[in-house]
Parts: sequence; structure tokens; C-alpha cells
Amino acid sequence: MSTKQSKSAEEIRNEFKKLFEKSPEEQVEHRAQMLSFIFLSEAQKVMDRKGWTRKRLAGEIGTSASYLTQLFRGDRLLNFKTVAKIETALGIEFEIMVISKYSNRESLLIEPFQVNEPGK
Repeated sequence: MSTKQSKSAEEIRNEFKKLFEKSPEEQVEHRAQMLSFIFLSEAQKVMDRKGWTRKRLAGEIGTSASYLTQLFRGDRLLNFKTVAKIETALGIEFEIMVISKYSNRESLLIEPFQVNEPGK
């Protein structure tokens, strides 16, 4: 007979959860990868509608097909210059919005920035 004290179900759940927790750096890297995939998947939809290949897009934005393949595979992260080139080549514009992960959405309401002209 074992004298070892068995762990509660809650303790086991907590230890199991810790196995999959990511460090802050890993979380940032994962989110950066997901953002890259979001932009590229939307670009791919437009490319499919236009009948474009990645090779064609690469030519249109002045980069190599192998670089685009690396982006679409997730081997490299998309940068904003490439996003802008993709927008121009495909004749699209990405729209970005903020969605709060918290219940208090009021904290994200921001008034538009206005420039006050001198003398007014």
C-alpha cells in the first residue's frame, strides 16, 4: 500500500495546463505569426478570385517566388512594406480594427485626433 498522497483533480488540471502555457515572448511570436497568416490568407482569397499564382504576385511586388513561399508557409514573418506592396498589386486595402479582449470596451473608445490651427 502506498503512503503517497494523491493529488486532487484540480491540482492535476493545473499542472496539465502549465504544460501548454507559453512565455510572454512565445505569445508575441505566436501572435505575430497569426497576424501574418491573417493578411496572407486574405490576399490568397483575392489572388484566387483573380486567378493569380504566387509567382505572379511575386513578380508584381518585385520579390522572388521563394520568398513568398516562405511567407505563406510561415517560415518568415510578413512586414508592412510587403503588405503595402500586396495591397497595391492586388488593388485592395486591408482594413484594421481594434477588438477588446476585455469586458470593459469603454476603455478602448478613443476620440479622433484633431489639430488646432494657430490663432483659432
